[in-house]
Amino acid sequence: MAVTGAITGLDGSGFSGISLVGSVAQLFAGASAAAAATLTALGQVAAVWVGGGTLIPWALIPAAAICGVSPFELARRNLKPVLIGLAVTTIVAMFLM
Repeated sequence: MAVTGAITGLDGSGFSGISLVGSVAQLFAGASAAAAATLTALGQVAAVWVGGGTLIPWALIPAAAICGVSPFELARRNLKPVLIGLAVTTIVAMFLM
């Protein structure tokens, strides 16, 4: 679900993939004992972190312009903390299911 959410976030919006993430989460929840709400939340968090202005440079352009920094440098510096956060969130979601 984190990968699905991250892929839907590549367009620069963190909220455009909620319908796809919710549908896939419902499919996975029906096939296993997982909770659909937890899976949907994991996918949505991944989409927001990737596309909502933390990793994708074209979503960082307005914030970088205001701060006077390079959007690519900002994305490069955000990469490690966001990937660590996604890994921790995925592990916590596994325990919540």
